[in-house]
Amino acid sequence: MSELSHSCIIAINIEKLIEGMKILQNDQNSQELLYQFRYLKETRDMFTNQLELMNASVSNLMNTKLTVENLKNIKEGDEIMVPIGGIINLKATIKSPEKILLYIKQDVFIEKGLDDSIEYIDKLINQHNEQIQYLRTQLQTVEANLEKMSQIFKRGAGQ
Repeated sequence: MSELSHSCIIAINIEKLIEGMKILQNDQNSQELLYQFRYLKETRDMFTNQLELMNASVSNLMNTKLTVENLKNIKEGDEIMVPIGGIINLKATIKSPEKILLYIKQDVFIEKGLDDSIEYIDKLINQHNEQIQYLRTQLQTVEANLEKMSQIFKRGAGQ
């Protein structure tokens, strides 16, 4: 075999090797993109779940606020129904309608007036709404990134 044909074979083999390396690199890039895509989907699901929890919590706080506001119309000695879990309620007689016990943390309650309690609940609602806005912003960002990656996959599949 001549030296020229031997050089051509080596050049062709090097080109095939380079082409193979590019395919391998593209496969690695595709794998990395796929991992990032999965991570973003999991992140989106996490933000969606957190958003649902925060919305439910705000709804609960708003119901609580309405209940506290309605206590302004209750007099000492009035009888009310108190939910104690699930489908069970009990009858209770109001002792001090102008004061309520506000849950702070595990086994810690403080006595507050109705207006102070409403103010505290309003602060909690505002904090929750700020968190909801943050989660929505994060969710939009993740969804935009998912859409971009989806377009990259579509372009890659079309080639």
